[in-house]
Amino acid sequence: MIRLLILTDTNVGGEGGTEQHLKMLVSGMDPSRFQVDVIQLGERVVQREGRLGVASLRHLPTGRLLSRHGLRRLRELSRFVRSRRHHCVLSFFESSDILAVTLLALGDVRCILSSRRDTGFRYSRKLRLAYRYFDRRFRRIIVPSEAVRQSLVASGVSGERIALVPNGVDVARFTATDGGALRRELGVEKSRILLGTVARLSAEKDHPTLLRAVQALHRSGREVMLVVVGEGALREGLVAECARLGLRNHVRFLGARSDIPSILAGIDIFVLSSVTEGLSNAILEAMAAARPVVATRVGGNPELVEEGENGYLAPARDHMALAWSIEKLVDNARLRERMGLAGRRRVVARYSVERMVGCYESLIEQEVRGDA
Repeated sequence: MIRLLILTDTNVGGEGGTEQHLKMLVSGMDPSRFQVDVIQLGERVVQREGRLGVASLRHLPTGRLLSRHGLRRLRELSRFVRSRRHHCVLSFFESSDILAVTLLALGDVRCILSSRRDTGFRYSRKLRLAYRYFDRRFRRIIVPSEAVRQSLVASGVSGERIALVPNGVDVARFTATDGGALRRELGVEKSRILLGTVARLSAEKDHPTLLRAVQALHRSGREVMLVVVGEGALREGLVAECARLGLRNHVRFLGARSDIPSILAGIDIFVLSSVTEGLSNAILEAMAAARPVVATRVGGNPELVEEGENGYLAPARDHMALAWSIEKLVDNARLRERMGLAGRRRVVARYSVERMVGCYESLIEQEVRGDA
């Protein structure tokens, strides 16, 4: 039995892609082979403690690591790891990575792994320099896409120490869902094309480019409606931008939602205008829901969207190119259906939860056995 500790800066089961990724991982791991503790460092959690799949959940908000409170939490974590005698630590995000390296230096654990969810676009210069030290301490670094792998190689990490484990999606959640519920909620007729996007309302998701693309579609005579799912600090500014662009009656902000399968079943085309991505869970879910995808050609998006097969790709920050790609699908119902079904087949073949969990399990077992 392998005793594994998972550290995450946020939580398990929240609205974000990594939070859902962690929920699927611990819910799917084999309880006969793994005993898992999860420590959630974020201020807000969905489940403070208790069981989830193979995992025992704990909440240990650290705040700033280099503070009296943060150092007290580190001592608490060190005592916990020693008492549980974990074979391995798997960390998600920056504070968790720092804590994992610290636990290794203290001799509390012998094997540490890091799961990187994006290309490090948030990293400050100081943090990038720190990761040159941290990355040499991790036995392996797990990435969801070739784009993230390449970003690590460019930063000096040996390709042999990087393990590619694509994200998984629970396809069954997106099967046989009522597509009319969203239209009834919005009061939108069946004939009107609904575009949808699911993303945090943050700068890297670049919603303004998507709004300008919708404006361009209206100017060309295509009366589409855009549904925006997600919350974030930029909401007020985006609502104001809609008004400025004359889109007040053509864009609906739904906030954070738990009924994503129902929303995806109700839209016709999924759109993601990000300027950076690791491997988008939102795109994977749209594909599982058999929706054609229009996305920007950044990060792992080209690994999910095959141009002309299950969707289209446009350059980042180019609203006209995004509008032209959407336009092809707006004008052709049969193309929408064909591309949507192609995307679903692609997810079933390559991005199942079972495959993702199995890759994690094999990798952890391999590294822990290397210590034996």
